[in-house]
Amino acid sequence: MIYRHFRLQVIIRVVLIGLVALLLAWASSREDWVFTPILTGLILFLLALELIWYVERTNRSLRTFFQSIRFGDFTQSFPEGQRANSFDDLHTAFNEILQHFRQLRAEKESHYLYLQTVVEHIGVALVCFDESGEVMLMNQAAKDLLQKPYMKNWGAMEKIDPALLNVIKAMHSGEKELIKTVVGESLLQISIYATEFKLQEKHYKLVSLQNIRSELEEQEVEAWQKLIRVLTHEIMNSVTPVISLSEVARGLMLNPDGSIKSIDTCTTEDMQDVYESLKIIEGRSKGLLGFVNAYRSLTRLPNPEFAEVDVEALLDRVVKLMQPQLTGLGIRLVAAPVLPGLKLHADALLIEQVLINLVKNAMEALEGNPFGLIRLEAIQGKGNAVTIKVADNGTGIPEEFRDKIFVPFFTSKKNGSGVGLSLSRQIMRMHKGSITMATATGEGTEISLHF
Repeated sequence: MIYRHFRLQVIIRVVLIGLVALLLAWASSREDWVFTPILTGLILFLLALELIWYVERTNRSLRTFFQSIRFGDFTQSFPEGQRANSFDDLHTAFNEILQHFRQLRAEKESHYLYLQTVVEHIGVALVCFDESGEVMLMNQAAKDLLQKPYMKNWGAMEKIDPALLNVIKAMHSGEKELIKTVVGESLLQISIYATEFKLQEKHYKLVSLQNIRSELEEQEVEAWQKLIRVLTHEIMNSVTPVISLSEVARGLMLNPDGSIKSIDTCTTEDMQDVYESLKIIEGRSKGLLGFVNAYRSLTRLPNPEFAEVDVEALLDRVVKLMQPQLTGLGIRLVAAPVLPGLKLHADALLIEQVLINLVKNAMEALEGNPFGLIRLEAIQGKGNAVTIKVADNGTGIPEEFRDKIFVPFFTSKKNGSGVGLSLSRQIMRMHKGSITMATATGEGTEISLHF
């Protein structure tokens, strides 16, 4: 509509110019007319100037409008109701567009203030760096945690702790790290999580930092309490009968007056009782020694030798190693199909040992089950994260034991050492992974290794 009016106005002016030009030509052909050609020529000149002015006025309005958009100056307004209909409609359209931009800017600023308020309200420290290390965002929690009211680039972190800066620089999207550092006079245990993203062809790294020292201390105290209860229980189970039997054997070797009996005066029955007592003491002492050796195994794990591990080959090796033992018990061990080419960055021998431990645990849980089945499965999740699962169709772990199965030396089995799952969790932590359990009474157990 706007351009139709504009075109009509231009056509009218061009037609008028053409008519006046014809009139000028006709008047010029009359030799007796002098004043008329001059007047007609002047009118033609004025009409041409008016046409140029009319077109340039539109160009000026368009130029002003586009410059307002280019420089983000949406305060510009165009007068309405003062010009021809075409310009009035054009200016109305310009004003409506600029009003829409003003509304969009107001909404954008409102959203920005909203997000800024949310970011400042979050108790987790957030710092965003661009690819050159410039700080683009730093909330109040980060300022408080790092004791830095202002930070221009991540080089300022070097004054806090060079190790902290090196960890942040080396981290990639989705990675987590735990670092101990001193800020001011406070010892902090900082959990770091990084996310990388791209915005308007620029790369950014958003890092969250959280001091979890108090939580770790609480967990540490709780872990020590559980460990001490288990250690106390195990040691008391061994030491109490040793003390009791030692007292019995000692009493058998004493006379009523407290003197030591001679061998000649000891009856065969007394000697038999002393022998049995010593035999039991020996057995319990060896058991206690085995317990101590199991404890030593928790503190002597070798450092992982990381390499690319083919997951399908890993599961096949575990099946071949454990199949003969399971077949004799009537338990089936199967490995689900694995995504071709699925790889792990891990120590193959350590992870293989973890899987063997888990299969053995499942085997013991299925003892006496005529339809026992153990299933190995590997899946790939978000961010190429790999999860290996070991599931059985046993009776599940009793509810009272579920929060204790990863505690060192805790076991509900008669001949168990209680270190298998603890070792497995420690190995997974060395791989920067985790181990989780899902179980239900009567529905079996599933242990998952998350890499």
